[in-house]
Amino acid sequence: MSCERIAPLALTRATEHCREGREMTGLETEELVDGLIDPETSDEVKVNFLAAWAGKGETAGELAGMARAFLAKAKATGVTGRWGGKELADCCGTGGGGRPIVNLSTAAGMVAAGAGLPVAKHGNKGMTRPSGSADALSALGVRGVRDAGELAGCLGEVGCAFLCAPDFHPAFAGVVGARRILSAQGKRTAFHLLGPLVNPARPEVRIVGVFREEDMVKLAGALDFLGVESYAILYGEDEKGAPLGELSPLGRNRVIGKKQGQVFELREEGSKDWGRAQDLQATGAEESAAKILAALAGDGLKAVRGAVMWNAGMMLWLAGMVGSWEKGRGLAEETIRKGSARALLERWRTWSRAKGS
Repeated sequence: MSCERIAPLALTRATEHCREGREMTGLETEELVDGLIDPETSDEVKVNFLAAWAGKGETAGELAGMARAFLAKAKATGVTGRWGGKELADCCGTGGGGRPIVNLSTAAGMVAAGAGLPVAKHGNKGMTRPSGSADALSALGVRGVRDAGELAGCLGEVGCAFLCAPDFHPAFAGVVGARRILSAQGKRTAFHLLGPLVNPARPEVRIVGVFREEDMVKLAGALDFLGVESYAILYGEDEKGAPLGELSPLGRNRVIGKKQGQVFELREEGSKDWGRAQDLQATGAEESAAKILAALAGDGLKAVRGAVMWNAGMMLWLAGMVGSWEKGRGLAEETIRKGSARALLERWRTWSRAKGS
């Protein structure tokens, strides 16, 4: 039997297992990646598998196995876990919520970096929402790094860098068609969960925002399987109880994770004093960028500024730069007030202009 026929059959078999509710091992999902990215495998076969897997519910071990396979195929970054003697951090949400809101984790990463935490953010263009992190950054005049040399240069000159998933994961191209088909049908896939797991720079500190509270434990387990010792899985709601995919100053928040290997769980209630969910809306990249710019300058809507501070504060606490999440929020606020966050954005714009399109 020819090699090109093995992968589709493996995916078909895995689809049947998922429809039967059977859990796959991490090794099995790792081996399925070759079929998912094979151009000889039809989009129909890929769609059927991804839909069946999502319908069954992805497990921590399954996600970790697939993440390991994509990380093994990723372009080299020249950076692994740390930068300049400090832990490297990432703030990447799962996506899939579809809500048209400001790219809060993108802004939070800039504030945390402005406070002195090196950040290598992993992200992509929007697929289920109007503005993904890549879209918002482009509207801000910032571009991502393309290779290991640019990553080192950007971290050195700016203190923050963006790794757009397709630039470092060429293997993702093999599933673009299937993902678009499912997205058009309003269906989420495992790739919304995989994004935070496959940052090729492998940061030692991760915060991951989720739209579904039931995904928290499986993502924590996947990060455990991948050996990440400092992470926080974030779930926040607006004042009406709807999920935001980020920490929220407006409503209920729950955080689970590990800090230097020590398990923790935090809960915090926001308040209407911070504003309304409507304030966090962004119909596209330009509006998201405008609201981020205002927040970094200490202006604009209080809800946006508060959400950015709450998420940046979690990063700063998780990285050990402050003694509590509350103090992290305070440091984030001070970073904005002193102009350090806005200054970082200007350095990033300068670096981006020098590198060109």
